[in-house]
Amino acid sequence: MERQLAAALESGSFAHGLRTAIRVRGMTLEQVQRQLTARGVVVSSVTLSYWSRGRSQPERAESIKAVKLLEDILDTPQGSLTALLAPPRPRGPRRTHVPVSIDRGRLWSEAHRLDRVMAQLGVLDEERLCLLSVHDRFQLDEHRRPNRLTITEVLRAQRDRVDRALVIFQGRELGRTPKLTVVRGGWPGRVRTDEAAGFLVAEVMLDRILDRGDTAVIECALHHSGEPAPMTDYDRRLPYSMRSYLLEIEFHPTAMPVRCHATTRPTIENARRDVRELMLGGAPHAHLALFDVEAGIHGLRWEWD
Repeated sequence: MERQLAAALESGSFAHGLRTAIRVRGMTLEQVQRQLTARGVVVSSVTLSYWSRGRSQPERAESIKAVKLLEDILDTPQGSLTALLAPPRPRGPRRTHVPVSIDRGRLWSEAHRLDRVMAQLGVLDEERLCLLSVHDRFQLDEHRRPNRLTITEVLRAQRDRVDRALVIFQGRELGRTPKLTVVRGGWPGRVRTDEAAGFLVAEVMLDRILDRGDTAVIECALHHSGEPAPMTDYDRRLPYSMRSYLLEIEFHPTAMPVRCHATTRPTIENARRDVRELMLGGAPHAHLALFDVEAGIHGLRWEWD
């Protein structure tokens, strides 16, 4: 358990580190809240819950004081939780990107399977890197089936000495055990899959070691295997807000859909909602471009004739 806590404090987000520390110490949120109150700082159990789930983060002076007290209450090294805090959100009209995470269980219906797949790769740099932008490009063949998915990610290091990244994909669109290649930015490491749930987690060894604040671009390609079913939608699960997301669907000229909609939903607990209809015209292509993207599930759906 202590090793698990040390790993969370070393490579996790503030929410992950706090959540792990509370669990390892065998405390409830109410017990933690009472300990803070006894030390002269009042923080509600709801706020503590939000902090531990990544829905918000401590920013005000009183909240930062609470974090320093939490290090004592939860018996973690001095400064260990404070060091995990992201920069405060700028207030006013010139807001910039600050990641606030959503638990994987609210983005994937079978998140426990994803956790098992990721555990096979050990403690990696999943939370040492911040996703600034993502570009997904899906190519479909003349039978309306997916042929190739290209994923391009712009990353920024949150710690020093980051040498690898994780790429997560879920979908049965590419058939069983799709072949993954790293087009640029590094080379493939280990790949683990859960075919029943359609998860693939790939380790990408970066072509240079990153220190805090450094950025990198990686591009990976997934090729289908077998004969997957015709595809009617695709979405990206974003665990936190980011600068931009671009999704392109390239249809075969002889297999064009009759209509296409941009969709969104905050979590899997919400129904998917059509945001707007995209005008396709005669071009065999549709795209969704989002900026200052909120965490959640964003994508496209289309209808065949």
